[in-house]
Amino acid sequence: MNLINRSILFIITTASMTGTSISIKQSYNILMKRDGPVHATPHINNILRKGPNGLDNIEQTRLNEIGFEVKGNSISIVNYDLNQSYVTDHFRFQYTLDGNNAVENIDYVIKMGDIFEQVWSFHIDTMGFDQPPMGPDGFYEVIIENLPSFYFGYTVAQGSGSSCLSYIKMRNSYSSSQFNSLSEIENIKVTAVHEFFHSIQFDYNCYALDHGLWFMEATAVWSEDELYNGINDLYRYMPAWFSNPDRPIDDQSSHMYGTFILFQYIDEHLGGPSTIKACWENSRDLSTPNRDVTYEAVDNALSLYNSSFEDAYLKMRIANRILSTNAGIYSYSESEAYRELVESPPEELLIFNSGQIETEQGQNLSLYESLYYNIVTEAPLRIQLTELSGDLSLSSIIKYQDKEEWSVRTGSDLNIDPEMGIDYISLVLSAIDTDQFNWDYRIQLSDGFSEDYTFFPPFPNPSFGHSVSINVQVIAEQLIYATIYDLMGHQIWRRSKYFYEPETETFVWNGKNDKGQRVSNGIYFIQVDGARHQSTQKIIYLKK
Repeated sequence: MNLINRSILFIITTASMTGTSISIKQSYNILMKRDGPVHATPHINNILRKGPNGLDNIEQTRLNEIGFEVKGNSISIVNYDLNQSYVTDHFRFQYTLDGNNAVENIDYVIKMGDIFEQVWSFHIDTMGFDQPPMGPDGFYEVIIENLPSFYFGYTVAQGSGSSCLSYIKMRNSYSSSQFNSLSEIENIKVTAVHEFFHSIQFDYNCYALDHGLWFMEATAVWSEDELYNGINDLYRYMPAWFSNPDRPIDDQSSHMYGTFILFQYIDEHLGGPSTIKACWENSRDLSTPNRDVTYEAVDNALSLYNSSFEDAYLKMRIANRILSTNAGIYSYSESEAYRELVESPPEELLIFNSGQIETEQGQNLSLYESLYYNIVTEAPLRIQLTELSGDLSLSSIIKYQDKEEWSVRTGSDLNIDPEMGIDYISLVLSAIDTDQFNWDYRIQLSDGFSEDYTFFPPFPNPSFGHSVSINVQVIAEQLIYATIYDLMGHQIWRRSKYFYEPETETFVWNGKNDKGQRVSNGIYFIQVDGARHQSTQKIIYLKK
């Protein structure tokens, strides 16, 4: 469909799609408010797909202000008479040098063309995404016009099936004060990479507009930083997101833009950018008009890394509390910059005194909401989680004094011994398991026991060719042995250390036996022996 000089681009009667939690009225209010940056794509498409019913006559008339045209029960986007076009290798830009929609000069269009070609190269050539459906002349259409105040740009999906055609609208200028936090070129860059990713998403699974909108926006924001890492426009979403861990992960308010941090975690720890691509490939394979397939799609993509949506989500929530570049699987590469922007997630204070029993009870959590607790104690502490309804996950985070070291444990019955110097103790409680609607719980604090030593799960596990870290937290003075056995019970590797005072030690196994020979792929057992007890954990060693 050639979009040049077409006045009516996209007409849909009352939409047949169901399931979105964003109402027509909510989308209307967000699009019309315009006292700050407007994320227009989800709301423009929501109105187009559902139609104007639900808005009164005055509201329907006011839609003209932002480029809609309402006729009865149908609604469309109006394209103005733009009399110029500029073609690059993959894009056709429609623009004008006259009137209200005029660009300042052709150089503006040429610069935008260069940026969109960078974006194409990133998404299609480097990332390997399928290109979105092109127009009849083989070009993707970009319309440059005078968009409403605070609109950066938006992508319009054409159609209502599993795969949609689309086009993008960009501003004729990004130089006004509302955009002055970035240069004009930077504004074009982050808008282009974000909106063009939407065009790719619409081709992969257009039903995500109705089920999985948060997935669309979170990965689109992630893509901004992946291509233009130095701009960091996405940082503006982080303070509100970190301050509201009790909002569900699929919240479809502006909160969903900050959810890019989940995909940043996946990118850094679970396969890199190709895993995000695999999430969308699985979303396409699973696409259906009736439900959100996001969790299943991400599960499938992460299964190659012995992980899942739930596992990545829980580790991300722990990493958000730690915020360090030195915390192994709980690290972010840009943690130092993050700490300048955000406070730690808000925590409820729980104080425990020896000999007492404290109880904390809550109800009506929603799926993938999380709560944080700060524990204050000078005595060994036992923490027990009772799930009154639904499945929940409880993790403790211990930060040691004067060290960039943490220990993390997950389970419904945890023991914490504060004898070793502790900076803080945090709990992370998360609602999991998509079969529920409400999650109720009870946390009980009671006397714990003094620990001899603690052997934490080795990582990475499976190893995938990486050295395996064996972390041991020692409380009492003693000699500790770390020994690895094969399935036949043969000892292949051993290390030891004498501990004179409380300390955390990491023994590192590089996949070789004590003779320096590389071991074969397979299952091995790591046994830690102390003065009073021993612990054993299984490791799957896989070479690259």
